[in-house]
Amino acid sequence: MTQIITAQKTEFAIDPVILNLLPEQGSIELQHDAAGKVHTLHTHPVDEILVIIRGRLNFIWDGGERIVSAGDTILLPAGTPHQSEALEGGAVYAIATRPPASQANN
Repeated sequence: MTQIITAQKTEFAIDPVILNLLPEQGSIELQHDAAGKVHTLHTHPVDEILVIIRGRLNFIWDGGERIVSAGDTILLPAGTPHQSEALEGGAVYAIATRPPASQANN
């Protein structure tokens, strides 16, 4: 059943870094990975930007590996093979996708 709950909160604080991820039209995804969650090696046909909000990830991409934590931003060009594993305590991060820069400039 659809419900509308009358406003109980009218002010929201969203970090400007997260707001800047929003495309002109569209959305961003907020991801929560429990400790040990693995996203196996994969690619995307779009550019991806990840902002780590809380926790840590072991992030592996074509040509590198690094543990990223709160405050880090990952700029991932379209087609880049990558994978991640949430470390102890898990991780929360925002993900924005955009058409590849090469297509956006055409």
